Amino acid sequence: MTSESITREQIVSVTTEYLATELKIPATGISGADVLRELPGADSMKMLRVVSKLERRWDVEFDDEAIFAVKTVDELVLLVEKSVSGDLAES
Repeated sequence: MTSESITREQIVSVTTEYLATELKIPATGISGADVLRELPGADSMKMLRVVSKLERRWDVEFDDEAIFAVKTVDELVLLVEKSVSGDLAES
């Protein structure tokens, strides 16, 4: 799958699915504005597992500083988008 064929909707869907599965909550209860650490059942280990799954799924590696700066679901999706498109490679 090339980065050109990956849509924001796909990234949102996969990210939401991984969060819901890891936290054992319905995906329909997760919105982009949700603060990750305030999601039901969220803790640092579960969030790290979600991040690890996202890295494997999209074949990317996130910078630690970038991950720790992420607060919301939308920010996590944006980080994935930038990594998949290569926008972070230049920074």
